[in-house]
Amino acid sequence: MDDFMSKVTTSATMLLTGFTVVFSVLILLILIIYIYGTVISKAQKKSKEGKKKKSKANQTEAQSTTVQNTPSIPTANVAQSNEIPGEIVAVIAAAVDSMYGSNTKVRIKNIKKSGVRSAWANVGILDNTRPF
Repeated sequence: MDDFMSKVTTSATMLLTGFTVVFSVLILLILIIYIYGTVISKAQKKSKEGKKKKSKANQTEAQSTTVQNTPSIPTANVAQSNEIPGEIVAVIAAAVDSMYGSNTKVRIKNIKKSGVRSAWANVGILDNTRPF
């Protein structure tokens, strides 16, 4: 009977020690993640404030020198100079506008056709992107 009680006492001690260690480490990890999250969120807020101040400074500087009209859809001159159809230019402009949203003014400066790949380049791309 004495041997049984010592085994129960040892088992209970081990069980309580294990629970204590596991929950202590979990609480420590939660605290570390919480502190990391607050540091990152403060850094992001500071970065956003810096960008806002910089953009406001750039806007006031641009307004004081010259006022430019920045259309989100490029003019027909861009399409004619690069031999790209107007419909393609409109689709590209719409995609850029939807990507950046309506709050920002976007200016498309240049649209170029990409170069045509050789047969060897196409084979290399197919070889490197083939699924396993």
